[in-house]
Amino acid sequence: MAVIDGTLTRLLKQRRLFLHHERNEAVEVVYVCVDDGLPGGFPVGHVIPSGASGAATWTAYARVRPGRCFSNDQVGAALLSVHEAVRAVLDHAHYGDVMFALEQEAGSVATYTAEVHQQHAVRLASLDEPEGITHLGNGTVRFTSPAVAYLRSLPERFGCRVDGEDRIRLAGDSYQLIRETPHTILPGPGRCGSEKLG
Repeated sequence: MAVIDGTLTRLLKQRRLFLHHERNEAVEVVYVCVDDGLPGGFPVGHVIPSGASGAATWTAYARVRPGRCFSNDQVGAALLSVHEAVRAVLDHAHYGDVMFALEQEAGSVATYTAEVHQQHAVRLASLDEPEGITHLGNGTVRFTSPAVAYLRSLPERFGCRVDGEDRIRLAGDSYQLIRETPHTILPGPGRCGSEKLG
C-alpha cells in the first residue's frame, strides 16, 4: 500500500474523515470514512486496485447520492496511485447529511457568524440545504453548528463550503467564521464576546 502524504492526511482530518484498510477476497480495499465515533466509521467512498499487479491502477467509488446508505458510484478509473484515487473520492463524496445528523445528535448549541458580501448573504439564506443559516442583515449571516458541519463536508470544487481554516468560501471569496457562545448571542450585528472558531 502506498503511503498517503501529509497534505492528504491533513485534508482528511479537516473534513473529519479517515482511511480504513481491509482485505476483501484477496484485494485490498481502502475505505474513506466519516469519524462518527464508531471504530469503523461511516464509509463515504472506497478505492480498489485494478489491472495487472505489475501495472496496477486504482478505481474510486464515492457516495454521491445523499440518503442512500452505502451506495457508491464510480467516480474515477485507471488512476495511477492510491493518493489520486482517494482525492477522487474527496472531490465527489457527499456526506453533509451524515455530519448534520451527528451534530444534531450531539445537541450542540453553538452558533457562528460571518460578515459576507450582501449578495452572498442573500444566497446563503436561500439555500435549501443545509438548514440553520439566517441572514441577520447588512451581510451578517448566522450558522448553526449542524450547518457548519454540513458545509465543511463539501468537496473543494463546490463554490460554497467551509475550509480547514474555518473560513466560508463563496465564489472565490472567503470570510472568517466567528463562534458565538450561548450567552453572547444577540439578534444582529454589533454583538460582543465572540471568538474565532476553533
